[in-house]
Amino acid sequence: MIELIKIKRVDLKNEAQKLDDKVVAEVPLTIILNNEELSTLLCSPDKLKELTIGYLLAEGFINTLEDIARINLDHQRSVVRLETTNPVDKTDWDKKRIITSGCGRGQTFYNFRDFSHCKPIKSNLRVKAILIADLMKEFQNASKIFKETGGIHSAALCEKNKIVAFSEDIGRHNAVDKIIGEVVLQGESLKDKFLILSGRISSEITLKAVRLGVPLIVSRSAPTDMAVRLAKQLKVTLVGFARGSRMNVYSEEGRIVCPK
Repeated sequence: MIELIKIKRVDLKNEAQKLDDKVVAEVPLTIILNNEELSTLLCSPDKLKELTIGYLLAEGFINTLEDIARINLDHQRSVVRLETTNPVDKTDWDKKRIITSGCGRGQTFYNFRDFSHCKPIKSNLRVKAILIADLMKEFQNASKIFKETGGIHSAALCEKNKIVAFSEDIGRHNAVDKIIGEVVLQGESLKDKFLILSGRISSEITLKAVRLGVPLIVSRSAPTDMAVRLAKQLKVTLVGFARGSRMNVYSEEGRIVCPK
């Protein structure tokens, strides 16, 4: 996850010096689905199996782990080959591919018109604002690679009062897909959990949550206007700028329990 690179550090107030600097590692992961190249993700070189499964679930190529017949990960070549138990419709692979706003030049196969038939999320989840603040502190302390390199995003899935999955990646979308894959591989449901992010909440991240039934997204950063509109339409709670004792609730505020 981290590489040492020799650099020249320039300080206008002092003499320049040569030293070793820590930078985050990056690899291209090629996903081959049923013998057809689906996508190449630029990502951090850990949890690649989880990333692949989370990506395919979030993009709608598979619905459950039972849809996977075989999966083979070649770490040396950064290639993962996966076969499904049933054929996957390839008709829309090219015409629906979108380059996302995420780091790592992410790709999504969603067409926003596909969500005209989506049903709003129904969830009884309610979370105390003070709990969100506490989990955000824990979340930030868990991001060790960010502290060392400053070049990575983090994502976590939380249940009740604890973080159940945490991942880091150069791409925001990749970090989310990794924790999705991790939780699903553990045999757990996503619908009673909520998402914490280090980066902005974009429309693509919101759409991932909708497809997987996640009712709440929290970030220390901002949402986009399209993300807020989608969240209001599909009954997802968006919380942005969760820093210290403050946070902004942009949609479905009833899920956030505030102190009296």
